[in-house]
Amino acid sequence: MLLAAGAALVAAFEPAPRVLLRPPYGAYSDAKLRDALGPALVEYWRSGTQAFPASLTALNDYWLQWHAIKVAISSLSVIVFALLATGLWQRYLRTQAWYAAVAIAATVSTVVAAVVLMFNIQATAVPLVALLGVLPERTADGNLAPVLSQLREGLTKSTSPHADSPTLTVLLGQVERYFWVMVAISATLMVATVLASVLFWKRRIAADPSATRVRFMHSTLGVITALTACLLLLVTAAYAFSAFEPAASLLGIIGAG
Repeated sequence: MLLAAGAALVAAFEPAPRVLLRPPYGAYSDAKLRDALGPALVEYWRSGTQAFPASLTALNDYWLQWHAIKVAISSLSVIVFALLATGLWQRYLRTQAWYAAVAIAATVSTVVAAVVLMFNIQATAVPLVALLGVLPERTADGNLAPVLSQLREGLTKSTSPHADSPTLTVLLGQVERYFWVMVAISATLMVATVLASVLFWKRRIAADPSATRVRFMHSTLGVITALTACLLLLVTAAYAFSAFEPAASLLGIIGAG
């Protein structure tokens, strides 16, 4: 049942938001989303204000709800895979040795689901920056290219008249928040995985030397959690650096040109 539930959640990850959001937003395809985003950003930039225009607000709300649905699916996936891994490790301890292989796979799947959850929480918290990741380089009417050029000029030249744009100030604030959200999430999970790894290694040491399966289980879980902690440390450091350099980060998101 857990395996079937996990498979169903993985299968629903992409189509579920599209289906659930179709009534209020219509059937957004990737192409339609890009086509709508370009003119919305042009309108926002040319408005010269901090308030989002209606077109960009609609896209921002859509992307927030899109990722909120994925947060729910990812959270359920973490729970299901964690329960599945627990059950498989128990079967390994009590029955056939081959259960270790599938228990390891379920444990790694739990980690992967947690990583996916992290990124979807980040996108839900600051959907606009996540939305800019699908921004095209140009639009059919040709209005987006000069706007992106002005954006890049404002980011790279302090003397540019676009450097003090209220719109650019909002975008930089959004980018900074986007990266700090991930720093907070990854740092919290890093501490949790470090503590879990220490606990597993202590249990391995305290286990009866003749209980080889128990020692193998604890050492395997200790290695997986330690590697996950190292990965989270790298993510935390990288995103903290990006948060301290919002201009360079925004330039990387929209493309250096």
